[in-house]
Amino acid sequence: MTVPEEERRALVGLNMVDGVGSIKLNRLIDRFGSAAEAVKAGRNHLADVDGIGDILAAKILTINSRVVDEEFKAVEKMNARIVTRHDEEYPKILKTIYDPPPVLYMAGLKFPQTGLNIGVVGSRSVSDYGASVVKKLSSEMGRCGCVINVISGMARGIDSLAHIGAVKNGMYTAAVLGHGFGPIYPFEKYMIQRDILKNGTFLSEFPVNMIGLRQNFPRRNRVISGLSRGTIIVEAAARSGALITADYALEQGRDVFVVPGPITSEQSEGTNELIKNGAKPVTSFADVMYEYELQASYVFEIKEKKLPELTKEEKVVYRVLSCEKKHIDNIAFESNIDITKTGILLTMMEMKGAVRQLSGKFFVRTL
Repeated sequence: MTVPEEERRALVGLNMVDGVGSIKLNRLIDRFGSAAEAVKAGRNHLADVDGIGDILAAKILTINSRVVDEEFKAVEKMNARIVTRHDEEYPKILKTIYDPPPVLYMAGLKFPQTGLNIGVVGSRSVSDYGASVVKKLSSEMGRCGCVINVISGMARGIDSLAHIGAVKNGMYTAAVLGHGFGPIYPFEKYMIQRDILKNGTFLSEFPVNMIGLRQNFPRRNRVISGLSRGTIIVEAAARSGALITADYALEQGRDVFVVPGPITSEQSEGTNELIKNGAKPVTSFADVMYEYELQASYVFEIKEKKLPELTKEEKVVYRVLSCEKKHIDNIAFESNIDITKTGILLTMMEMKGAVRQLSGKFFVRTL
């Protein structure tokens, strides 16, 4: 469907008005039949719309062509585009949520309308355990034999690792922003942004120059879950923003999957609580595939991935390790092997690719 230019400009103008979010914008469209008719309405008619009122109605009447022209020019300069809910490129899955953004700013590839969309979100303060989990899940998703699209929010920590893992394993990835494109332009500024631009899409419902205000991120989170058939929460503290994404997913009728975390970790308090409240635990991407009753032949490939040949003593050491880092002193104690010999064994296992050494003489499994 081709959106008339007058309607497109009206949508962008309304979207730029401070205080008019997607819910109120959709109410205006419902009341007046279109955004173009809404901007032509008188102040009293606008104020009568639920949630608008006199002050917001006055702001709407200040929309002018010059400001809208500048917005379109800025988007064109960025080699980005503005997509409305009536455009063919608009993600079909997002149309099914309660308050889909009437306007999306997009840069990079077209958003795919096919494939299994999986959100991956979690803590900004990622632990070694969380990082290893994202790496593991990304590898499994990339090898599953199905088309997987990874959706996340490009925040530091779990989100960024999800995008990196998607790119590394040959998957499409969408980065949903809690601000406009301006703060990250040019998109090639950082390696992660270059990789996302080449292998996926930046999406935002916010005008170009909108900064990352605190109140923007819940709106961002509801788009992440809205674009995803299921969302995997990897690490989340008791008050993590990732839990807001989980709440939105449940409201939208989406699935919530949770990676169990160490019971001693504050960063896993939120995720473990979600599991206690009925969220679906995930220890490999096989659990997600089974949930959707998809072809699971790849699962056996994952589960049959063999360790390199280890000696008897190396196997003893390997058993006491996990995805959570452990100091060499504790490894030696739990293995009941002299610490000097434990160090030699760990070096040999690292050469075989079975373990990885972190700073401070900490070690984790790699397989």
